[in-house]
Amino acid sequence: MSEPRAVAFQARDGRTLQGLLVGAAQPRGALVINSATAVLREFYLKFAGYAAQRGWHTLVYDYRGIGASALAPLRTETARMSDWGRLDMPAALAWLTRQFPALPVCTLGHSVGGQLLGAMDNAGLARAHVMIAASTGYWRRQQRPFRYQALAFWKLYGPLMLRRLGYVPRGVLWRGEALPPQVFRQWRSWCLSAASFGPQLDADLADSRFAELRGPLLVWGFTDDPIATPPAVAALLASYRAAQIEQRWSAPNELGVRVIGHHGFFAERHRDSLWPGVLDWLQTQLG
Repeated sequence: MSEPRAVAFQARDGRTLQGLLVGAAQPRGALVINSATAVLREFYLKFAGYAAQRGWHTLVYDYRGIGASALAPLRTETARMSDWGRLDMPAALAWLTRQFPALPVCTLGHSVGGQLLGAMDNAGLARAHVMIAASTGYWRRQQRPFRYQALAFWKLYGPLMLRRLGYVPRGVLWRGEALPPQVFRQWRSWCLSAASFGPQLDADLADSRFAELRGPLLVWGFTDDPIATPPAVAALLASYRAAQIEQRWSAPNELGVRVIGHHGFFAERHRDSLWPGVLDWLQTQLG
């Protein structure tokens, strides 16, 4: 396994995105990790290193408006959440495919990185896809009492911060990286709507291909995740009608841990318990 190498690539609208590539000594494939909302690329480096040891060149990167791919000052950042699925995720997949044309390429999406898979116009370049803790964000499908905290974020904290600062910073009701104004506004509208993912949810998704995705798709959820609950996951997968879906659910007590939640899959303590399942499944899809 090599040390992460800084890379940059462009989306089709010319926006430059910043990534890190972890190389495999004996590659069998290439994997792009599409992040959760406002989660920095570095969060995924432990898993990327493990994937590289298993033979996968692995790309992690920041979406536009986030981390190393954000413009300053953040209040002037024009990124929208839909841009991540329509522009950034396709750019990452296309770049990785060009870098390793002789290798099969797959995707792993965490939360919104799986949610927006159907917004990609080139998802067919990948041999298989994995969704980790991916679901709709509609607040009424989330667990109590978390759903009320989320509602306070959408209705109170976020709008207040936009008026004060022009963006949404990390705070009591938001533990991720700072959110650009249009990312927050669009995400808010999605999470306050029960509409299915696609044009009915947002006009920005008018050219989406949710129902056209046909490749193998592993969907992995966790019973203590207050966001990607079984109803929320089911609502998302209803948009992926043609995909070859395999679902898995894991509970903390099955693994001897107190919590997994929405982000815990990527904790290094799951190196021997959860991580092999994803790489084993991907290898099976390669034949």
